[in-house]
Amino acid sequence: MTHDDQKGPESTDSTRPPTPARLRRERERAEARESILSAARDVARRDGWDAVTMRRLADEIEYSANFAYRYFTGRDDILLALVREGFARLREAMTTAAEGQADTAVEAVRRASHAYLDFALAEPDVYQLMYGLGGVRVPATDAWDEGQAVGDVLTGLLAAAGDSEPERHVLRLWATAHGLIALLVVGRVGVDADGLHALLEDALTDCLTRALPAAHTPGPSPEPTQRTPQTP
Repeated sequence: MTHDDQKGPESTDSTRPPTPARLRRERERAEARESILSAARDVARRDGWDAVTMRRLADEIEYSANFAYRYFTGRDDILLALVREGFARLREAMTTAAEGQADTAVEAVRRASHAYLDFALAEPDVYQLMYGLGGVRVPATDAWDEGQAVGDVLTGLLAAAGDSEPERHVLRLWATAHGLIALLVVGRVGVDADGLHALLEDALTDCLTRALPAAHTPGPSPEPTQRTPQTP
């Protein structure tokens, strides 16, 4: 048998479409993983992230204590999967918001920024885990690429709008949005969701006025740096 003959079957197998049995196994594996992640989110929502343990999850999904170990190496692996999934869904939400009903590049920036806040308000437990606000920390380096992809959404939108320093302004907007959420979590701000969006909108107006003075008009005053209200 020649060397080429030895490689032949492997090459054929690599290009062969997956069998129905393999597709079924992959589907069942994905469903099992999702059931475990869903149980972890439910437990955290009720009792906090400290309550998420392998034994607790086994009880939650009514399987043996070893079931979750077939799909995750342990609790930390589950938390990391949730963080990565959270960043992916946050990025998708921001991208979708920017693409929908945004008449201008500036409007796309606004919609994406408010979508960030909406995600944090709608899924506070997952958001807290993503950013270490829930008493349990997942090392930032373990999900660095996923977190960076969220920032890249705004960076790209600002650059498309003509911002010459998009990274700097993304950091400023992120600090504002995340700061508002963190203050809400610890009970330091007494405003509702509409109030938080209004505060973020103020920060967006100020930031966009500085970043894109030619594309954004902050108010009745023709001077983009004017910060005091104008009388009619």
